[in-house]
Amino acid sequence: MLLLVTVAGLVAGPIGKGGAGAWQQVRPGGRTLCGRGGPFAFWARLASPHRLLIYFEGGGFCWDYQSCLPAASLFKDHIADKENPGLRGMGILDLTDHRNPFHDWSVLYVPSCTGDLYAGDSTRIYRSADGRTLTVQHRGHVNASAALDWIFQRVPRPDRVVVAGCSAGSVGSMLHVPRIIERYPDARVAQLGDSLGYLLSEPGDLRPWQAYALLPDWIPAVGALRPGQFTLPRLYDAVAAHYPRSAFGQVNFRQDALQRAYFAAAGGRPEGFDRALLGNLAEIRAGAPNFRSCLLDGSGHCALASGDFYRLRSGGIALRDWIAAVAAGRDVPNLPT
Repeated sequence: MLLLVTVAGLVAGPIGKGGAGAWQQVRPGGRTLCGRGGPFAFWARLASPHRLLIYFEGGGFCWDYQSCLPAASLFKDHIADKENPGLRGMGILDLTDHRNPFHDWSVLYVPSCTGDLYAGDSTRIYRSADGRTLTVQHRGHVNASAALDWIFQRVPRPDRVVVAGCSAGSVGSMLHVPRIIERYPDARVAQLGDSLGYLLSEPGDLRPWQAYALLPDWIPAVGALRPGQFTLPRLYDAVAAHYPRSAFGQVNFRQDALQRAYFAAAGGRPEGFDRALLGNLAEIRAGAPNFRSCLLDGSGHCALASGDFYRLRSGGIALRDWIAAVAAGRDVPNLPT
């Protein structure tokens, strides 16, 4: 497999010596691709060999000819060098800020560019009503797997692992965390989805992306999810029950404008979004005792890697402190309590 590595940022101390290495851009080649056929790349920062943050970027998704058109702008379809988190990272991705619970961790940053929630392994030809065609490379699972294989080799035995993501990336964090838990059986692993409380809460069909073959079939309850039955709460319940030693969680804004737009597009009344979000979180909590949620006021979308990370609070508790407790492997309350 072709593997190209470029280094961005200032070189610091080596892994295992307490220093923070440079951000590296890795272009894995092979079967990896972005949605329009361009090259896929990811970034990594090697620092502590004992602590690892894996972060899946948000980026939307598409499912038919209209939604997959470039003009629709419903999914991010390429990767640019300027996305280097060493240049633009905020919140938990700003590793220069010592308030950041992950500032001295090794970090894998997986960008989104395939419109399939990191679940796809297919080349899909979509057709319009008048016979026009559009080809999308739904290679999200292939891309994520290449990035994970790279970090597995370089951080082989961490003590603590946090798997997080924003929006579509939060779905990716949940879809890929079983493989990460299996790879690191001795580590304390926590999954954190940022702004996905309503996403995939209605039964859906993942067949256009060839995703069903990629779900963890060693988890019986996941294997039972047939086309048209898949929901994120069901996936949470199945995975959390199978891995009771791991922690699972979500951070959401109560009036998330983007999630509310998806809710309205699916036929819901915008003023009913709050109740739908709370109901979805309650459904997950009822089936997964190792699941915790943090609900923030406001209509924002994605809190962990935002410039507001250090000022956000829920129930009088700083989001930063709640995340730091998760990172340290401690139990946390549902917020607000």
